[in-house]
Amino acid sequence: MDSDYEALKKVIDYIQSKYEEIALQWKDYKVSKFNLKQKRVSDITIGQDIYMSIVAYTQLLNKLSADISVDLSSICSQRVTARVKAPNSIEYKIQSYKGPKHENGEIPINKCLNDLFGVRIILNSQLTFQSIKEFVLDKCPYVNKCIDSSKGEYKATHIYFKLDNYSFPWELQVWNQCDENANMFSHRKYKQEYTLWEKENKEGGILND
Repeated sequence: MDSDYEALKKVIDYIQSKYEEIALQWKDYKVSKFNLKQKRVSDITIGQDIYMSIVAYTQLLNKLSADISVDLSSICSQRVTARVKAPNSIEYKIQSYKGPKHENGEIPINKCLNDLFGVRIILNSQLTFQSIKEFVLDKCPYVNKCIDSSKGEYKATHIYFKLDNYSFPWELQVWNQCDENANMFSHRKYKQEYTLWEKENKEGGILND
């Protein structure tokens, strides 16, 4: 059985390799590309080029996600899952970032849509954020960011992968098993929020605000 550190290294290495592979495919896609650090969330409007680029990227991910999930499930003994962010969740997040809590959308797109593809590993032991960060900095220097994303009842370390400013980042959530129930409850609360938002705005066009 892999130690948590061994499993984490295997998963990070796999994600980085697959991320670079798909980023190269994305560069060849016949769709407009944008500097995601320069463009702001406030620039996103339904039906226009930036929004259609987001849609095209998630469609590419959906074509490849099943194979990635199979690979991840066999890469180590710890539980690893993956998902492509759903359209309603993407739109809810964009709309949230257009509000006053996020400078009314004056935030770079790559800081908002940094989890269009997300992976989660649940560790058996209880590793601190600092121990995970030190391990990642030492063993995986190619990682873009490693941050403590704990807030309220949610306890997790998030690791981000980015090739350049024209490639949407990917996210790896690192959970300890002891935090799983509370984290799942936190995720269900968030999902209820954007499901309610979706019902209230079912006619669409909300991103035109």
